[in-house]
Order: sequence, then structure tokens, then C-alpha cells
Amino acid sequence: WYQRRVHKQWYQRRVHGESQGITGAGNTKPTMGEENKNPEIWKAVAMADHFEKIQKLPDKIEGVPNFRRVPGYKVYCCGQPTIAGFENALNKACGDIYPKDGKILWLNMRQEPVVYVNGNPICGRPPNKIGEYAELGDVTRDQVKAEEEEFLRVVEGRVKNADGKLKYFDVNKKEHEVEVKEVTTLSLVIEGLKAKFPNL
Repeated sequence: WYQRRVHKQWYQRRVHGESQGITGAGNTKPTMGEENKNPEIWKAVAMADHFEKIQKLPDKIEGVPNFRRVPGYKVYCCGQPTIAGFENALNKACGDIYPKDGKILWLNMRQEPVVYVNGNPICGRPPNKIGEYAELGDVTRDQVKAEEEEFLRVVEGRVKNADGKLKYFDVNKKEHEVEVKEVTTLSLVIEGLKAKFPNL
């Protein structure tokens, strides 16, 4: 809880709009109330996590927005990585000292479901929370995972009905379209990483 609170405060001050694996995207203060409850997943808007100028810190790791270490601790934070970015982040965190088969705890603080389209993260957002800080209430891991699997089915359905293409929005609410070659869930990405990082 403390780590999340500190990170959220840092995030709101310095990296407005970052879409991350430890926090959600956003550039407005969260509000409480009925409008923040997650809608049915089939109503969710596909929003790209990455955007132009997302990188705010000087030391860039490919596919890992704003990778950083909490001073004095072996704790690292970053924006939501690409599929390739996950491995880059883990290699950076392990370095030449910590064994890749050692115990690694990755906490993803996202409250909305995330799928990967062509290796890039896309989240399912309430239509009124595109590019905004999305505080969706007291969600659980099991709830997010179930919504992730459902959002995958929704995305696959949209792609099938659009000749293999997916429409999505960026944080500036601009609509884009991409030809989908591959789509998977965040959970499956993590499972795939266990081949090289078995105790992840």
C-alpha cells in the first residue's frame, strides 16, 4: 500500500499520462463516485498505453517506459512494458548479480484489463476515462484477470468484424487503426516469461 501511494504521488507530479504496470494512465486527479465504476467489458474502449513523449527519464530502456529504481531498495518501477520490454526490464533488474532463476515479484497495479496487440499493451478503459487517471474502485486480482480474458474475447471479436483491424484511441483521444497480427493477454505474457525467469 505504501509503495503504491508513494509511486502514485510521484506519478501524478512527474509523469502525467504514463501508462504503466505499477499504476494506470492519467492526467487528471481521481474522483470518487458512481462514474468511476468499471462498465461491462464489452463497452470498454481500447486505449494504447504508450504514446509520444511518454519517456520522461534520461536513461531509456527499450519497451520499458520510465524504468527506475527506488533509492536504497531493490525495488523497480516502470510504465506498462511491451512484450519485449518485460524481458528487458527483468534483465536490467537482475543485472550480472541476481540470478534469473531467483525469486522475482512483479506487482502490476493496473485496475483495468490489459491485452497485447502486436506486442504492444492496450487497455480496456471506460469510455469516459480515455487518457485520464482511472480509479476504478476496489478491484481484485481475480476480477482483473477475468476481465482481461473477457476483453481479449471482445478485442478478437472486433478484429474479426473489421477485416483483421482494430480501432483504438491514444491518450489524447485520437482514434487509430492497426492491422492485428497477434493478440494475447497480460497473464499469458507473464507465463511465457517463466521460461527464462522460472520463479517470476
